[in-house]
Amino acid sequence: MSKKSNKKQMKAPMNKNTKILIYALAGILILCTIVLIAIENAPNRITVENKTDKKLEYVKAYFVDEEGPFTDPIQFDMIEQDSSNSFGLERQDFSYREANLEIRFKFEGYDELFVDAGYFNDIFKGKITISFTDEGENVLLHVKASNGILPNRNIDCNEEYLVNLEEGYVDN
Repeated sequence: MSKKSNKKQMKAPMNKNTKILIYALAGILILCTIVLIAIENAPNRITVENKTDKKLEYVKAYFVDEEGPFTDPIQFDMIEQDSSNSFGLERQDFSYREANLEIRFKFEGYDELFVDAGYFNDIFKGKITISFTDEGENVLLHVKASNGILPNRNIDCNEEYLVNLEEGYVDN
Protein backbone atom coordinates (compact mmCIF):
# COMPACT_ATOMS: atom_id res chain seq x y z
CA MET A 1 0.00 0.00 0.00
CA SER A 2 1.13 3.41 -0.76
CA LYS A 3 0.75 6.28 1.59
CA LYS A 4 -0.72 9.52 0.41
CA SER A 5 0.86 12.63 1.61
CA ASN A 6 -1.50 14.82 3.55
CA LYS A 7 0.89 17.70 3.69
CA LYS A 8 -0.50 20.95 2.40
CA GLN A 9 1.70 22.89 0.11
CA MET A 10 2.36 26.32 1.43
CA LYS A 11 2.49 29.22 -0.96
CA ALA A 12 5.31 31.62 -0.58
CA PRO A 13 4.09 35.08 0.46
CA MET A 14 3.87 37.62 -2.38
CA ASN A 15 6.77 39.99 -2.67
CA LYS A 16 5.91 43.49 -1.39
CA ASN A 17 7.08 45.14 -4.64
CA THR A 18 4.87 42.79 -6.67
CA LYS A 19 1.83 43.77 -4.59
CA ILE A 20 2.57 47.46 -5.10
CA LEU A 21 2.97 46.93 -8.86
CA ILE A 22 -0.36 45.06 -9.11
CA TYR A 23 -2.21 47.76 -7.15
CA ALA A 24 -0.59 50.53 -9.23
CA LEU A 25 -1.55 48.85 -12.51
CA ALA A 26 -5.12 48.32 -11.29
CA GLY A 27 -5.32 52.00 -10.30
CA ILE A 28 -4.01 53.14 -13.68
CA LEU A 29 -6.52 50.89 -15.46
CA ILE A 30 -9.41 52.29 -13.41
CA LEU A 31 -8.26 55.88 -14.01
CA CYS A 32 -7.95 55.30 -17.78
CA THR A 33 -11.44 53.78 -17.85
CA ILE A 34 -12.92 56.80 -16.03
CA VAL A 35 -11.18 59.23 -18.42
CA LEU A 36 -12.41 57.32 -21.50
CA ILE A 37 -15.98 57.26 -20.18
CA ALA A 38 -15.83 61.00 -19.46
CA ILE A 39 -14.53 61.79 -22.94
CA GLU A 40 -17.06 59.55 -24.70
CA ASN A 41 -19.95 61.03 -22.70
CA ALA A 42 -18.97 64.68 -23.20
CA PRO A 43 -21.79 66.76 -24.67
CA ASN A 44 -22.01 67.02 -28.45
CA ARG A 45 -21.15 70.53 -29.60
CA ILE A 46 -20.56 72.60 -32.69
CA THR A 47 -18.27 75.58 -32.15
CA VAL A 48 -17.33 78.51 -34.39
CA GLU A 49 -14.13 80.36 -33.52
CA ASN A 50 -13.34 83.73 -35.11
CA LYS A 51 -9.64 84.36 -34.52
CA THR A 52 -9.44 87.06 -37.18
CA ASP A 53 -9.50 90.83 -37.06
CA LYS A 54 -12.80 90.84 -39.01
CA LYS A 55 -16.38 90.43 -37.86
CA LEU A 56 -18.29 87.34 -39.04
CA GLU A 57 -21.86 88.34 -39.89
CA TYR A 58 -22.99 84.72 -39.85
CA VAL A 59 -22.00 81.08 -40.20
CA LYS A 60 -24.60 78.49 -41.25
CA ALA A 61 -23.74 74.80 -40.96
CA TYR A 62 -25.89 71.89 -42.12
CA PHE A 63 -25.43 68.42 -43.54
CA VAL A 64 -25.99 67.61 -47.20
CA ASP A 65 -25.99 64.43 -49.26
CA GLU A 66 -26.26 63.94 -53.01
CA GLU A 67 -29.90 65.09 -52.93
CA GLY A 68 -29.19 68.29 -51.00
CA PRO A 69 -29.61 69.49 -47.40
CA PHE A 70 -31.27 67.07 -45.01
CA THR A 71 -30.73 68.74 -41.63
CA ASP A 72 -31.86 72.10 -40.33
CA PRO A 73 -29.11 74.72 -40.45
CA ILE A 74 -27.33 75.72 -37.27
CA GLN A 75 -26.78 79.46 -37.51
CA PHE A 76 -24.28 81.59 -35.64
CA ASP A 77 -24.83 85.35 -35.91
CA MET A 78 -22.46 88.27 -35.38
CA ILE A 79 -19.31 86.61 -34.14
CA GLU A 80 -16.93 89.38 -33.15
CA GLN A 81 -13.16 89.34 -33.64
CA ASP A 82 -11.29 86.96 -31.32
CA SER A 83 -14.42 85.28 -29.96
CA SER A 84 -16.29 82.02 -30.28
CA ASN A 85 -19.78 80.60 -29.91
CA SER A 86 -21.11 77.06 -29.39
CA PHE A 87 -24.38 75.19 -29.70
CA GLY A 88 -25.40 71.73 -28.64
CA LEU A 89 -25.50 69.19 -31.43
CA GLU A 90 -27.86 66.25 -31.58
CA ARG A 91 -26.71 62.74 -32.43
CA GLN A 92 -26.83 62.34 -36.21
CA ASP A 93 -27.33 59.07 -38.08
CA PHE A 94 -25.59 59.34 -41.45
CA SER A 95 -25.48 55.60 -42.13
CA TYR A 96 -25.01 55.08 -45.87
CA ARG A 97 -25.70 58.76 -46.73
CA GLU A 98 -22.15 59.81 -47.60
CA ALA A 99 -22.89 63.27 -46.23
CA ASN A 100 -20.80 66.43 -46.08
CA LEU A 101 -20.96 69.38 -43.73
CA GLU A 102 -21.82 72.47 -45.77
CA ILE A 103 -20.64 75.69 -44.17
CA ARG A 104 -21.84 79.06 -45.46
CA PHE A 105 -20.20 82.14 -43.97
CA LYS A 106 -20.09 85.87 -44.52
CA PHE A 107 -17.59 88.34 -43.19
CA GLU A 108 -18.74 91.95 -42.79
CA GLY A 109 -18.16 93.83 -46.04
CA TYR A 110 -17.53 90.71 -48.15
CA ASP A 111 -19.62 88.21 -50.15
CA GLU A 112 -21.02 84.97 -48.78
CA LEU A 113 -18.82 81.93 -49.42
CA PHE A 114 -19.26 78.23 -48.68
CA VAL A 115 -17.38 74.93 -48.41
CA ASP A 116 -18.40 71.29 -48.25
CA ALA A 117 -16.25 69.70 -45.58
CA GLY A 118 -15.64 66.16 -44.46
CA TYR A 119 -17.19 62.77 -45.04
CA PHE A 120 -19.91 61.45 -42.71
CA ASN A 121 -21.21 57.93 -43.34
CA ASP A 122 -22.00 56.59 -39.86
CA ILE A 123 -23.55 57.68 -36.59
CA PHE A 124 -21.96 60.96 -35.50
CA LYS A 125 -21.95 61.88 -31.85
CA GLY A 126 -19.15 64.27 -31.13
CA LYS A 127 -17.72 67.72 -31.59
CA ILE A 128 -17.31 69.93 -34.63
CA THR A 129 -15.02 72.95 -34.61
CA ILE A 130 -15.09 75.59 -37.35
CA SER A 131 -12.16 77.94 -36.90
CA PHE A 132 -11.26 81.09 -38.85
CA THR A 133 -7.74 82.55 -38.44
CA ASP A 134 -5.84 85.30 -40.25
CA GLU A 135 -3.33 84.03 -42.79
CA GLY A 136 -1.66 87.14 -44.18
CA GLU A 137 -4.12 88.79 -46.59
CA ASN A 138 -6.38 85.71 -46.51
CA VAL A 139 -8.31 83.75 -43.90
CA LEU A 140 -7.55 80.13 -43.02
CA LEU A 141 -10.69 78.05 -42.38
CA HIS A 142 -10.13 74.84 -40.41
CA VAL A 143 -13.01 72.36 -40.01
CA LYS A 144 -12.57 69.43 -37.65
CA ALA A 145 -15.09 66.82 -36.52
CA SER A 146 -14.26 64.39 -33.75
CA ASN A 147 -16.46 61.39 -33.06
CA GLY A 148 -14.96 60.57 -29.66
CA ILE A 149 -11.51 59.25 -28.83
CA LEU A 150 -11.54 56.22 -31.11
CA PRO A 151 -11.16 56.95 -34.83
CA ASN A 152 -13.90 55.91 -37.23
CA ARG A 153 -13.01 55.48 -40.91
CA ASN A 154 -16.60 56.40 -41.84
CA ILE A 155 -16.28 59.84 -40.24
CA ASP A 156 -13.46 61.88 -41.73
CA CYS A 157 -13.36 65.63 -41.30
CA ASN A 158 -10.12 67.50 -40.64
CA GLU A 159 -9.76 70.00 -43.46
CA GLU A 160 -8.23 73.40 -44.13
CA TYR A 161 -9.26 75.97 -46.72
CA LEU A 162 -7.61 79.22 -47.72
CA VAL A 163 -10.27 81.92 -48.13
CA ASN A 164 -9.54 84.93 -50.32
CA LEU A 165 -12.14 87.45 -49.20
CA GLU A 166 -11.06 90.21 -51.62
CA GLU A 167 -11.55 88.05 -54.71
CA GLY A 168 -14.36 85.95 -53.21
CA TYR A 169 -13.13 82.37 -53.50
CA VAL A 170 -12.09 79.42 -51.35
CA ASP A 171 -9.09 77.24 -52.15
CA ASN A 172 -8.06 74.00 -50.45
